[in-house]
Amino acid sequence: MTRSPHRSCPSTQRSGVRGSLVAGLAALWLGGLGLAGAIAQPVPQAAQRAYDSGVAKLNNRDYSGSIADFTQALSFSPSSAAIYAMRGAAYAGLGQFEPAIADYTTALQLNPTYADVYFNRGVAYYSVGNASAALSDFNQAAQLTPNRAEVSLFQGRARAATGDLDGAIAALNQAIALQANYPEAYLNRGVVRARQGNHDAAIADYDQAIRQRSNYADAYLNRGSSRFAQGDLEAALRDFNEAVAKDNTSAVAYFNRGYAAGTLGDRRAALSDFNQAIRLDPGYTAAYMNRGVLRAAGGDLDGAMSDLNQAVSLSPDYAPAYKARADVLMQMGEPQRAIADYTRAIERQPNSASLMMARAEARLSQSDFAGAAQDLTQAIALEPNNAQVYGKRGAVRLRLGDARSALNDLNQATRLNPQDADSFYHRGIAKRRLGDRAGALADLRQSAELYRQQSRAEGYRNAIAEMSALQ
Repeated sequence: MTRSPHRSCPSTQRSGVRGSLVAGLAALWLGGLGLAGAIAQPVPQAAQRAYDSGVAKLNNRDYSGSIADFTQALSFSPSSAAIYAMRGAAYAGLGQFEPAIADYTTALQLNPTYADVYFNRGVAYYSVGNASAALSDFNQAAQLTPNRAEVSLFQGRARAATGDLDGAIAALNQAIALQANYPEAYLNRGVVRARQGNHDAAIADYDQAIRQRSNYADAYLNRGSSRFAQGDLEAALRDFNEAVAKDNTSAVAYFNRGYAAGTLGDRRAALSDFNQAIRLDPGYTAAYMNRGVLRAAGGDLDGAMSDLNQAVSLSPDYAPAYKARADVLMQMGEPQRAIADYTRAIERQPNSASLMMARAEARLSQSDFAGAAQDLTQAIALEPNNAQVYGKRGAVRLRLGDARSALNDLNQATRLNPQDADSFYHRGIAKRRLGDRAGALADLRQSAELYRQQSRAEGYRNAIAEMSALQ
């Protein structure tokens, strides 16, 4: 299966499980924005009436209606920070974060000490991916109203989003110290610990989140991801089952369960879950990719191509989508089209030795030995201790008639991996061509023994035949 741009996991390029990273955004702070009674500063009665109507509609989640009312209120009282703040909250309720940010900013210009608006603007910035601006607002909210657990939680989230994982842990520790019964804080600290590679500590945090909220789907989802990362696939699958049971609208939960099922060999269950993930989220690139790879493995190459075409269409800048499609094109016997897709993948991920190797294999299938050698040379530059690449380039250089350069590569390959039967075999051929009969025989004997140990009958027969020709 194949790694996803948005929601995914393990690799070569395999993709798969991941948690939801953080739970959904917390509710906006409205309590300090004038919800109860009159607006803080005197305003015309018409403004107050429109404002009160907007608040009632906002409480009933009639966001469009509340925006209309707050806009009317502003026509009577254009300098009211509270009205701008409330209209910003209504825009945020609709997911329209840019106008929300604009209204929050106007509210803060009118009242620079409005702590709740700093928090809400921070949430809006966080929602549009501007973690640095969000963190600045959360810090300002914390300065104006210290010791609010939710502010510490969001400081942790924003710090994690900017890559400051230690700072995120410190902020989440503070959130937990301020509010011991806070499952969201435990969940988010677990996510950060998982990002640090500390899955034992992450699982302990997810356990605590589940103890505090037994139906917490995100905690099961993330705990399953950490268990998967630790190799405990059965336990991961149980957690993903719980995540689906507790939230059957979560495409990520179905995807993760499908990935775990596929890894455990249950192809039918995996396909069923990927189908459901796609029904819930038709733009889910990872689900299309993994379903495509499974279809190819089951012989449905046309279905696989349909899924992988969709994955590329959804994420045209995502290298693994092209890699997965190229792999299927190779299965279909279309190496030229595969080479084109491997090239697209390399253009998007130029530092991937595995992509260079994959394109080299496709070029070899077309007898383009010079092109394959160039790709393998680039792969070695990226991974200078990769025995497989040295062995492959050595074999290619033999095909190009350069036995001396081949010998140098094969010396490296056998040094890095003394169990590499193919490289001993090819080094024996190189030594024979260079006139070293004794060295050739020794390497061919070694390759024959390794082939025998590895139950590779064809390689064993080839080594014996070469030895016989030398004796």
